[in-house]
Amino acid sequence: TGGELQIKAENEKCIVKSLKHYMPSIKNNQLRSIKYCSQKIYDELCTSIEKLSNSKKQIAPILSGGIDSSIITKICQNIFSINDTYSTGYPFENPDLNIEKEYALSAAEEIGAKHHYYEPSNDDYLKGFLESILIAEEPLHHLQTVLLHLLFKNAIPDNKNIIVHGQGAGFSFGNVTSYLYNRDKITTKILAKSHIKTILLKLGLRGETMVKNIDESATNYSLSSPNNPLWHWHDFESMNWVCNFFNISKEEIIKRRYHFIKKFEKFSIYDIWSLYSLLGDEDITLPLWTKLGEENKKTLYAPLYDINVINFVFSIPWKLKLKKLNILRKEIARQANIPEFIITRPKSSFGIQPEYWAKKGGIFEPIIPLASIVMNEKHIRSMQSHELKKAMTFWNMLNYSIWKRLFINNENIDILLEELNESM
Repeated sequence: TGGELQIKAENEKCIVKSLKHYMPSIKNNQLRSIKYCSQKIYDELCTSIEKLSNSKKQIAPILSGGIDSSIITKICQNIFSINDTYSTGYPFENPDLNIEKEYALSAAEEIGAKHHYYEPSNDDYLKGFLESILIAEEPLHHLQTVLLHLLFKNAIPDNKNIIVHGQGAGFSFGNVTSYLYNRDKITTKILAKSHIKTILLKLGLRGETMVKNIDESATNYSLSSPNNPLWHWHDFESMNWVCNFFNISKEEIIKRRYHFIKKFEKFSIYDIWSLYSLLGDEDITLPLWTKLGEENKKTLYAPLYDINVINFVFSIPWKLKLKKLNILRKEIARQANIPEFIITRPKSSFGIQPEYWAKKGGIFEPIIPLASIVMNEKHIRSMQSHELKKAMTFWNMLNYSIWKRLFINNENIDILLEELNESM
């Protein structure tokens, strides 16, 4: 994301001429108005989407009902009069807690879009799980990746082959963790005083949690330390379990990621986290989704990753972006005339609670016999739990096992699908 690759054609061969990874823009301290910044980003997003004018009849916006997808959908609507929107959800979600569906339908109704919500069956999801790993050629990062494959395959018409989505407004937009948002606050520094922490500890478990968060916010661990909060952001699995199972150290776990991010070590802590997000988590997700799109004859387009948008966002001083939590994204939404209730309602994650998929007897039971060819079934089942870290370890075990059978053992997908049918 944000990088530049140059290919040279020479003697009927393609040669990599240069590869430059993204480097953030220098902060523009002349920027003082969040309204100006939001207007500038909104204009850049419009310019980016206008590039699709020759293919406007082929555009299908993904509308989850959150701020970012609502902005992108509204711009598509304003520029090209596109009213059909799409989203999807888990078949094993508790219907009463399906906020994703509620948010998408309510946002579509408010902005006057005709929304198409697709929910596969449990069987479709399990088959889609195997298919998605085959298409991606690597283990999957998120459970929703399977849903997107099925959405592209089964729900979006063939003639709607340009998928415009709102992925991209991450850390660089000021959408930061509470750790980063609070670390320079005067209240955090006051609460970090030893005598105040002693008082908090007397509150019991709640006080211990508060002290842990304060200590993280007030302590500057080096980037090379496994204790740096950066490495515990999105560490869905248990680091201790990984160390014990593979007989490795915590330093070895972060080694490659640290080597990659080390070149940004002199940047501000906010830029480091933003770049880790952009070039790490987000740059893992995008290629997976892109491959799934290509397999289903869809091209994914992400205006929020337009290089002009990224460069300008990184140039905005952090003091401005962190004036209020998520202030930049909310102001961009107001520039797009997004209804206020969409802007101010609580953020909905596209994830799903482990209790609906990771416990014994759950949706993935039929996958376990397939995975046990690679990993010990006892180890797999020991991670079936409603606890997030165990559940995500369970998810990764299944992913790794299926991936290894397909790409290391070179087994045909039809064999695995047949085994799945027998175990369902």
